[in-house]
Amino acid sequence: MNRKSLREFLVLNLLLFTSFNSFTQVRTHILNKISPEKIKIDGIITEQEIEESKIFHLDNEISPGYNIPSTYKTSGYMFYTSKFLYVGYRAYRDEVKTSILPRDDFKMFTSGQDMVSIQIDTYGDARNWVGLVANALGSQLDASRIEPRGIEQQGAGAEGWSAETNYDYETAGRVTDFGYEVEFKIPFSSISFPNSKNQKWKIRLTTRYIEKNRQGVFVESNTSRLDRDNACKLCQLDDEIIMSDIEIEKSFNLLPYLSSNISGSRETYNEKLDYLDPKLSYGLGLNIDITKNVSLEATLNPDFSQVEADVTQIDVNSPTALNYPEQRPFFNRGIRSLDFSLDVFYSRSINNPVFASKVIAQPSKSKILILTAVDEDTPILVPTKYKSFSGVGSKSFNNIIRYQNVINQNAEIGLTSLYKKFNEGGYNNVIGTDGLFTFSKFWKLEYELFFNSNKEPVADWIDTDEKFSNYTVNLDGESFKGSALYSTLRRDTENWSTRIRYYDISPEFRSDLGFIVENNLKRISFFQGYTNYLNEDLIKRFSISSRYELEYDYSSKYTDSKIEGYFTIASVLDSTLFYNYEYNFLNSYLDKEFKNFHNHRFTLNLKPFKFVDVISGFSFGKDIAFREEIPDLGQRLNYNLTLDFTLTDNFSIKPSINYSRLRKLQSDEYFFSGYISRLDLRYQFTSFLGIRFISEYNNFSDQFFFQPLISWRPNADTIFYLGGNQNYVDEFIDYNSPHYRVNQSQLFLKFQYLIKS
Repeated sequence: MNRKSLREFLVLNLLLFTSFNSFTQVRTHILNKISPEKIKIDGIITEQEIEESKIFHLDNEISPGYNIPSTYKTSGYMFYTSKFLYVGYRAYRDEVKTSILPRDDFKMFTSGQDMVSIQIDTYGDARNWVGLVANALGSQLDASRIEPRGIEQQGAGAEGWSAETNYDYETAGRVTDFGYEVEFKIPFSSISFPNSKNQKWKIRLTTRYIEKNRQGVFVESNTSRLDRDNACKLCQLDDEIIMSDIEIEKSFNLLPYLSSNISGSRETYNEKLDYLDPKLSYGLGLNIDITKNVSLEATLNPDFSQVEADVTQIDVNSPTALNYPEQRPFFNRGIRSLDFSLDVFYSRSINNPVFASKVIAQPSKSKILILTAVDEDTPILVPTKYKSFSGVGSKSFNNIIRYQNVINQNAEIGLTSLYKKFNEGGYNNVIGTDGLFTFSKFWKLEYELFFNSNKEPVADWIDTDEKFSNYTVNLDGESFKGSALYSTLRRDTENWSTRIRYYDISPEFRSDLGFIVENNLKRISFFQGYTNYLNEDLIKRFSISSRYELEYDYSSKYTDSKIEGYFTIASVLDSTLFYNYEYNFLNSYLDKEFKNFHNHRFTLNLKPFKFVDVISGFSFGKDIAFREEIPDLGQRLNYNLTLDFTLTDNFSIKPSINYSRLRKLQSDEYFFSGYISRLDLRYQFTSFLGIRFISEYNNFSDQFFFQPLISWRPNADTIFYLGGNQNYVDEFIDYNSPHYRVNQSQLFLKFQYLIKS
């Protein structure tokens, strides 16, 4: 058999192996095209708009009920013009919970607000969904959804949702005497779809609300039925819309920005703050639609600084670096295809680019992403079996190429290349393949396989005597190759979930464009879970599951073995109680082995009142003191509490505390003990304009910071920020002050304006 025949044979068998249908009855709606002069987006649905609309009924409750009639009536209205899609919602409610929120504030979900959304599959092949959301007052949140990989927890991430892109759309909403109304105006220019004037999209309209008559349960109802036994969640859209002779606009957008900051510091108590000269920075962004499904985004001298400080994580006992979420829009838009379970790509590994560009192409049945950046200050992370070591170097060139082939709704494969070249010499080259296959109705197989080739630069960015395999951690020009494999076989039905998972990361594997913090491991795990959707007065849902994990290194030495049990119950007041029990048969660290110890973890989320949300956690048991010169076992205690008060439609207060300690087993002394407290105050004048104050005290470092910020954001890309950072300490070189005094201060502003053409 020649190569061509063999390839055709394999593809044919793959198609036969992976093809199945959910046999969903798709309803087709030919939308009416109207004149744009008749449209006014003001949150008021007129009788004229209703007459010219296709009407949708959101009468199917999918959570907590399972395809049962919705308690409350919600109707959707849809038509289009040559340049945009119009969607209106009229929701009948006894009570409405809503507030004015800034764009993409997940409080819309976590606080149980009344909201509506439209989910769109423009390609009809379940590669991804566009999700556009608004609450009852028109505040926006947008997201994209792909088939989730390697995830067991509950929540948006487990469903494949991520707010990783900013779509340009207009919304308006109002509370009425019968409930509320919301309108969407969605430009065709803001969404990628096949390059044709005639379009057929699969859609779903959704609404969420707290139902007071059912003890405060959070309900989701929509136009599509849900098959919990169908492993392909993105295949389940019951409606499709047809639009003819639309106008395909190729956008040409410019995004200039100007930013400035001035900072000062002092080392002694008596001296004044020594301010440096103000820094002025400017740059330009460019976004071009080459065709409707091929776009180019480039940025010169971009300002990728974060405006809002990350919530500080307690890292006093972490042996490896901590992963913080990406908040820079350029590295969030359109790169969901680089989400890997092996973390071979981590956008924050591109730290301070002087230039970056991104090409995204979505032809039929495939997707291509090319990302290039020149980084001025290159972070580097070197993993070993038990520790990771980090440093910051100078300039580097970075290039990522990603290709995905969507064979059908149940099969896709991908190829990836990640390349980083250092200015001092040396490089890291990672190539790999991945795939996701659904077969029968319940089973999925996913895999990721990567190979790296490294030649280190000769640099002093890391200083340590540690080694991995036969090589030094220090950057001394060594060359090596490695590999990494991840695979999961999983089965999902309404009640049962099964996972068989395998990791294999060689001692020499490294991805300098990723976040690999450990290597030299082979890990296998077995997971089995049961969920029952009771939907009773007291118990809405409960689940119980267990997981066994076994790990050994490349010398066949067993290093870790543990079993875990999980229990989750969803009850009244939109509450969720989670419990995790972990028993460690063996946990190795460096040359020490710790055996037969266990710990417990509880989390509780609930909404006891309309204006407050409670997020709490408590854990105790034994843990390893990783950062001691001689690692030892200690008695651990952690707790965290966050209270989110929505006092008015505009004003919210969010205090939180995170406490952690590890006590020695043989005495009352502590390896460490401390807490981080944080207070977040926000006043939102409109969805576009707001002011907020963040303060945080870190008991571990005995430091306090305060960060005020005024923000104006009329659309996804136009922003104006004015704010500052004040850092306080009570210990100086020459004096211990009785009160905290400023030791560092910074003022900054940024103006970025979207110019459309």
